[in-house]
Amino acid sequence: MSLNGDRTRVRNAISWRDALDRARGSNVRLGLSGFDDALDAVAVHEPALTSLSDAALTERARAVRAARDTRPRTHTQAEIFALVREAARRALNQRPFDVQVVAALALDRGAVIEMQTGEGKTLTATMPAALRAIEGRGAHVLTFNDYLARRDAEWMGAIYQRLALSVGVVQQGMDPEARRRGYAADVTYVTAKEAGFDYLRDQLVERASDAVHRQRAFALVDEADSLLIDEARIPLVVAGRMIRGANRAPALAPLVASLVHGLHYTTDEYQRDVELTDAGLDRLERALGCGPLHDPGNEPLLAEVNCALHAEVLLHRDADYIVKDGRIGIVDEFTGRMIRDRHWPDGLQAALEAKEGLERQDDGQVLASVTLQRYLRGYERLCGMTGTARAAAAELRLFYGLEVVVIPTHRPVQRIDRPDLVFTHRSAKETAVADEVEQTHAAGRPVLVGTLTVEESERIGAALRARGIFCQVLNAREDEDEARIVASAGAPGAVTIATNMAGRGTDIRLGDGTPGSAARVAALGGLYVIGTNRHESHRIDLQLRGRAGRQGDPGESRFFISLDDDLLVRYGIRRLIPARHVPAPRLEPIEHPVVSLEIARAQRIVEGQNFEIRRTLARYAAVVEDQYALVVERRAALVLGDEPPATWAGDHAARARLAGVVGEDATDAAERAVTRAHLGRLWREHLAFCADLREGIHLVRIGGQDPLERFIHDTRVAFARLDGALDDAVLASLRDARAGQGGIELHGVDVKGPSATWTYLVNDDPFRDQATLSLLGTGARGVAIYAAVVMPALFLLWTVAERFWRRKAKGG
Repeated sequence: MSLNGDRTRVRNAISWRDALDRARGSNVRLGLSGFDDALDAVAVHEPALTSLSDAALTERARAVRAARDTRPRTHTQAEIFALVREAARRALNQRPFDVQVVAALALDRGAVIEMQTGEGKTLTATMPAALRAIEGRGAHVLTFNDYLARRDAEWMGAIYQRLALSVGVVQQGMDPEARRRGYAADVTYVTAKEAGFDYLRDQLVERASDAVHRQRAFALVDEADSLLIDEARIPLVVAGRMIRGANRAPALAPLVASLVHGLHYTTDEYQRDVELTDAGLDRLERALGCGPLHDPGNEPLLAEVNCALHAEVLLHRDADYIVKDGRIGIVDEFTGRMIRDRHWPDGLQAALEAKEGLERQDDGQVLASVTLQRYLRGYERLCGMTGTARAAAAELRLFYGLEVVVIPTHRPVQRIDRPDLVFTHRSAKETAVADEVEQTHAAGRPVLVGTLTVEESERIGAALRARGIFCQVLNAREDEDEARIVASAGAPGAVTIATNMAGRGTDIRLGDGTPGSAARVAALGGLYVIGTNRHESHRIDLQLRGRAGRQGDPGESRFFISLDDDLLVRYGIRRLIPARHVPAPRLEPIEHPVVSLEIARAQRIVEGQNFEIRRTLARYAAVVEDQYALVVERRAALVLGDEPPATWAGDHAARARLAGVVGEDATDAAERAVTRAHLGRLWREHLAFCADLREGIHLVRIGGQDPLERFIHDTRVAFARLDGALDDAVLASLRDARAGQGGIELHGVDVKGPSATWTYLVNDDPFRDQATLSLLGTGARGVAIYAAVVMPALFLLWTVAERFWRRKAKGG
């Protein structure tokens, strides 16, 4: 902060490196002087508002709303932000700080703000949301889970109420009418995924009045790095329950279960892919008596075989799914909970049911799908907030064209981030973690342990309980329970173990709420955060560290890692460290700094590799997503009646005969219904074609072709055929139409669609291995290639430096 006249200015410390990066075109903005005038304009309105009654304050907000189109937007912005500030002071006894107002100004301009944990992002969001709501087009605040959406809507609702603004919340399980009311509110709190699912369902309605969304004008994304980057490529899918057809899953399940790993099939090193060997193909072909499975006539059977193999080998009961009440339930990989109303698509669900000996449920067919990234890019104005935006700045610019604005903390950060402790093996690490927790707990200081997996959290929890230490282990609770427990993790002597996603979005305050407890915890050093693994993304490490040291509180963080950890094993990092620096297994940490340096370096390499994979996936998906946008536009025109039905004009005489009996309106309605039905069917078939194409497109590289170019060409050629196929199908159906007692009778076309729909998510990463091979190589090999080229020079440099410092030490 620096002084300018009578006002304190919001400023970041800017190093010469920061300035140089900005000059080179970095989209990270540290200079905040451009917000000074707008901040001053907000302050000008405040004195007059403090003397108003609550009713007068509300009337003032109504007056601003009524005059919004007759005054400059900057004037409206300044007054609305000041009104929110005053309303928050009255409703919550929290007047937004200047740093929060600057953050709100940046959000309104369409930026992603980096704002540290505990700095009041939820309150900050009310200012741009209220402004966009006052402008009459609505604002969506997109949260990470249902609990946060509900909590924030209720918590911030008192502010909006004082400004005569309505607040809606949309939750999983709501009926369409409740959803419609939620989206019709001035400000709507909803998870990003639920909003995306509603968008997809709106593309399937038969009448415009059945849609629940209104226009996508403004979205503010909380936990922006997670939703805009980490989960952005996960497709949201709406599937329909279709008439069940023949399926050989029950016969295939025991046959596939008899196959031997290594002989009949192989898996990749990460257990993410399974493939039949020649011996496996031969065994199945003989057992099925079908001839070569790869023959053109055997594609449906081969697909069922692959589903059965996937279900048997890659999906594990009580890990990936559970069996409850005779049904398969998907388990969320992050939280360990069963996800309601989610299904696997196509034959995979049937394959799992056959594997578990369950009664087969109705088949699902993909009706519509969109990635979170594509859905969010459909908003006219998009912005977001997170504690770790800078590390994702390149991707935020590439995929969304968003600038990152760094907001300083209201008070200086006092958290101490200790260097990593690296151990030779996992048990040594976990023993050290237990020792550290026991020692810290004995002093009365709270500890939060962040683990990578549910299994690890249970293991560490058991070890602590064996030492007589009570601890809360979070991995499979409801969001409300998680938030309550995480919020109390700063109480004196509290020990909390959580997977890193647990309780996300919840602020940890020091103390237990009793007088003086916060000061006692602060005197002990504040919350101590221990991480038990480094992650593929450094951002997740920073998020865990950020749990401590909120709003100038003291705090401490440290990572305990071992050479057996998933990240190090999966990417072969241990092999990159010279053997002379890795001692035999022991309980003490490894002291040589080169170990920590190479782990950090490998993490950066993996981050770069994953960035390239996401970029490649986006390029493959873009062509299909563009095509889907055209289909949506065409279907919307049919539903709204903007596009006159024209296909039947090719058989004018037949149309005229029918229209003479039932009338023009009924004839038009029949053509619209038939066109919608065939358009949906053809698009589903196109999606299936694209899925089949991309599964094997990497093989064209063997012939010297570029897989991406071939994929784009083939999908465009296939899509170009849709118009002709649609006209032919519609005309064929309409030629068979007859006038009946209830209007027009249509035969051979299902205009009603599926009897039920559901939503699910899939990890759409089919190109991970192929994309990685084309960029850096697969998994550990990618790091190894990098190491082979770069590491010898680095280690030579390290050796020279090490000898220099030894000589200096001896001489000194």
